[in-house]
Amino acid sequence: MRVALFDFDGTLVNSGPTVIGAARATLEQRGYPVPDAEAIRGFVGPPLLNGITEVLGVPAAEAAAFRDAYREIYTQTMTQAEVYPGIEEALLELVDAGWTLAVATSKREDLARRIAEAKGLDRYFTVIAGADMAEQHDKAWVIGQALERLAAAGVDAADAVMIGDRHHDVDGAALRGLKSIFVTWGYGPEAEGAPASAIAHDPAECVTLLDRLAV
Repeated sequence: MRVALFDFDGTLVNSGPTVIGAARATLEQRGYPVPDAEAIRGFVGPPLLNGITEVLGVPAAEAAAFRDAYREIYTQTMTQAEVYPGIEEALLELVDAGWTLAVATSKREDLARRIAEAKGLDRYFTVIAGADMAEQHDKAWVIGQALERLAAAGVDAADAVMIGDRHHDVDGAALRGLKSIFVTWGYGPEAEGAPASAIAHDPAECVTLLDRLAV
C-alpha cells in the first residue's frame, strides 16, 4: 500500500509568520532578547520545547512557562497561516492515484487539526497525528503514532514515505526505517535534507518523487 506522511508547519502550511510573530511577542513580553530574523526562522518545525530552548535561548527551567505564554498568543492568530501554493493540487492528485495520506507533525495535535479543518485540508488525510499535550516527544515518536493509527485503520504503512522541511523529519523517518523526502519550500536549509531519500523543490515534484520511491 502506498502511504505518505506529511509534516505540517513548513510543508503543508506556511505557518512561519504566525509562529514567528507569536515567538517574538512572547520574548518581548517576558523580557528575553529576540534572535535575528535568520536565527528565529529555525523556531518553525522542531518540537516546541526544543525550539524554545535551542532556538530562542530560553533557559530549560523556564521553558514550560514560556510555552504556555506563547501558546496563548499563537492560538489567536494560527488559522491565518496560508496553505502553500500547489499543496492542495498535489494532495488531490495523490488521493486520486490511490495513496493513503497522514499528517505526522511536532505541532500539538489539536492545534494542527484545527488549522487543517479551517483550511479544508483535513479531508485528504486518514490520520492526523501530532504532539500530545506535554509536547515532550521527538519526531520519531509522532511518526510512530501515525503508523499505529494507520494500522488500526487497516492501512499497511510499513513502506510509508515521510515528507518534511526539517532534519527532524528526515531523522525521525530513518529511526522508523522509512524513506523520506525533504522539501525546500519550508524553513530548513537544503543542507538539512542531505540524508533524505530525495529532495523536492515544489509540490508537483514531490508527487513525482513519491511515485518513484513507492514500492
